[in-house]
Amino acid sequence: MSHDNAISLALATSSTANTDPLASSTHMPPARFFEDGTALNRLLLEAPYMARCSDDKTATRVRPREYALRYPYMQVNRPGMVSWLVFDLDHANALAWDDAGLPAPNLMVRNRKSGHSQLFYAVPSVCTTENARAKPIQYMKAIYAAFAARLDADVDYHGGPVAKTPGHPWWETTEFHSHVYELGELASAVELTVKPWATGPKLDQVSHSRHCILFEQLRYFAYSIVNRERELGSFESFMRSLDAYAYNHNSFLKQGFSENLPLSSIRATVKSVGRWTWDRYTGDRRCHRGAMQLDSSLSLTERQSLAAKRTNELRHKATESKIRAACRQLQ
Repeated sequence: MSHDNAISLALATSSTANTDPLASSTHMPPARFFEDGTALNRLLLEAPYMARCSDDKTATRVRPREYALRYPYMQVNRPGMVSWLVFDLDHANALAWDDAGLPAPNLMVRNRKSGHSQLFYAVPSVCTTENARAKPIQYMKAIYAAFAARLDADVDYHGGPVAKTPGHPWWETTEFHSHVYELGELASAVELTVKPWATGPKLDQVSHSRHCILFEQLRYFAYSIVNRERELGSFESFMRSLDAYAYNHNSFLKQGFSENLPLSSIRATVKSVGRWTWDRYTGDRRCHRGAMQLDSSLSLTERQSLAAKRTNELRHKATESKIRAACRQLQ
C-alpha cells in the first residue's frame, strides 16, 4: 500500500492549538479527528466514551473521549474490545515496519526527543471479554506477537492501558491511511506460530484494579477445578469452592490498596465467574480430572458414593477456610 500521501500532523495541527511543544491538556486536538473517514476520526469513535488519560503513563484521569484527546496519553481501546493493534517501539527506527516488509500502520506517533514510537494498526473490533469466542482472540494475539517480533517491539505492551495520543503536540504524528486491516491481511504478512495456552492469570495487566485482580485469580482457579466438579461434585460444591477461594484472596489492604473489596463485590464476582465457567468453559478436558484417582472398574453407584463423601469434606474445608480468613482480617 502506498503511503505517499501521508499527513504529518506536526504541520497539519489545528490553528487553535497551543504552540508550546510542552503543552498537555490545554491544546486543541487536530481537526482531522472530526473529519469523517480519517484514521484519527476512527480512533476517536472507537475510544471509550469515558477514556482514561493523563500527562503520564499512569492514566489517573477519566474524561469524555473528546477531552481525553487533549492529554498526551489516552486509552484508545474500549474495555473488552480491541479495535487498534498498538506496537511500542523502544528504539529509534520508526520505519521498522517498512524495513521488515510489513504493511504500513495507519498512524505513527513518535517521541520527539528519544525517537521511540508507537505504531497503530486499525482492525475490525475483536471482543476480548470472558464471554467472547477464544479463537479470534488467540488469532489476534498470534498476529500481534508475530508483528512485535518483526518490529522489535515490546511483546507485552498490547496497547495499554494507555497509548501516546496521536496528534498531541508532545509527539510527532504521521497519518498514513485510513484502511481497516482484516486480521487475515496482517496474518498473510508474517508467519504465525502456535502459542501455548495461558497457564495462569496475567496480573501485571490488571494491577490497578482490585476487582480485576480477583476476577483473574478466581477465573483461573475455576478453570482448574470445574471439570472435576462436573464429574464428581455438583454446581453447588463448585460455587462453595469459588466462594471460599475469593474470600481468602480478598486481602487487598495488605497489598497496598486502601481497603478490601466489599462482600457484595465478592459475591457478584463469584456468581459471574462460576455461572459462566460451569455453563461454557470447555478448556483442556484433562485439567484436574480424576482428582480422586478412582478405579475405573468401580460401578457408577460406588463412584458417586465416594464423590459425595469427598464433596462433604470439601464443603467442611471451605467453611473452615472462610472462618480462618475472617479471623485474620479481624486481627
